[in-house]
Amino acid sequence: MKKDNDIINESSINDLIRYSENEEKNNTPEKTDFSDDLNKTGYTKEKKSAKRVKDNIDNDYVHYRKDSGGTKKGVIVGIIIGLIVVIIFISVDSELSGKYKNNFLSNFSNILRNFKQDEDALIPMPTPGIQYRTEIAGNTIISMEKANEMKFVPYKDGILCANTNYMSYIDMTGKIVWKEETAIVNPILKAAGSYILLAENGRSKICLYNDRKLVYETDDPDTILAAKLSSNGDVVIVTDKASYKGGISVYNKTGAQIFSWASGSDTVISADISSSSRRVGVALLNTDTYAKSVIHLFNVNETDSYAKIDVDNTVVFDVEFTGDTLNVTGDNRIIGVSAAGKLLYDNTFENVQLIHSAIDEKGNKILSFDDGNTPLISVYSGKGKLKNSVALTGEIDLIDINKKNALFNIGRDIYFGKLNSKYMTKYTATMDIRNLYIISDNSFVIVYSNSIEVITI
Repeated sequence: MKKDNDIINESSINDLIRYSENEEKNNTPEKTDFSDDLNKTGYTKEKKSAKRVKDNIDNDYVHYRKDSGGTKKGVIVGIIIGLIVVIIFISVDSELSGKYKNNFLSNFSNILRNFKQDEDALIPMPTPGIQYRTEIAGNTIISMEKANEMKFVPYKDGILCANTNYMSYIDMTGKIVWKEETAIVNPILKAAGSYILLAENGRSKICLYNDRKLVYETDDPDTILAAKLSSNGDVVIVTDKASYKGGISVYNKTGAQIFSWASGSDTVISADISSSSRRVGVALLNTDTYAKSVIHLFNVNETDSYAKIDVDNTVVFDVEFTGDTLNVTGDNRIIGVSAAGKLLYDNTFENVQLIHSAIDEKGNKILSFDDGNTPLISVYSGKGKLKNSVALTGEIDLIDINKKNALFNIGRDIYFGKLNSKYMTKYTATMDIRNLYIISDNSFVIVYSNSIEVITI
């Protein structure tokens, strides 16, 4: 599952932009900061003040209590009666009631979250829209020094781990199947099919493996900033290229460079190659007047782009091929583009901030949002159709998706399963969580500071 679990905002791509502005710094008296560009052009969007609505509700309630002189005992009795009504309502399974259950539960939960007492807090309510079970089949903890600094990626029915000069594979039972010494410092780790890519972040070396066997090792002439891998063994790297705003190189599974391109005006943010058609998708960003992204499509046998899609008022931070569909993720929208350059879907998100995103090999996407008041998690199909959306009681830190199974956490509480299923599995971690990965239909990995834990449900 490919994902971006760092908070998505303008600064998350500053490193890419700074790398590509080396030449520009020699010709300008002062370095331009990307965040300042956005602020000057008015790009930074003000969140709609849902919080003000909540504050008004709270203030009205306090005013009501002062005027009415209601006692705490009366309030508690009222809450108990309300909960009894809820239990009766949700237990009735009729066609009429079924149409209103979800809205009723969501609204009732919002009322309780806005309700305040002077002293003792109310009993915590379950996450709205999610019921869960806590039983698991097993767990295995593996000691791993500085695990929070390692790179991880799901591979086959387990997970790959990589750090400087080191790579290992752990299966779904928690067994370390193999370990290998590598020539890579500060690795970028990717996996697709049977292939594994190690690319040296901030340097030039690329190593491609087929399972644990090294296929080739080569050096790109430029500095590597990002990398992607197809299931055919094709490697795409984004580079800091002298005198340009970034470059793209594509290597086939034998290590031969089969495509190269550089951008002179717009910053290269992300690139990927299709395993089906070998088309290359590239996302560029321009902030001269306002934030504007552009998507280009290339044939590896030609030097010029054959399709171009303008994405105004959006900072695109990732492009990812699933089959021949290029999935485009920006700070305020998700877009699908065919290999021929046809727009397949365009979902724009208003009045919310996209915080995290992840995508699986089928193109299913999980997104987390914040509207300033209520965290929200949504799942979209590979065709861009909204499948499920659930309001949560706490902020989400990490997310992942695989075959429509969602994985996310609220603090140390981890939820795993389909959002539209009757029950998800809830597991409470014993330590602070650094990352989460789905590795099979019934197992996932928790990364801690100095260990990892494999959970089987």
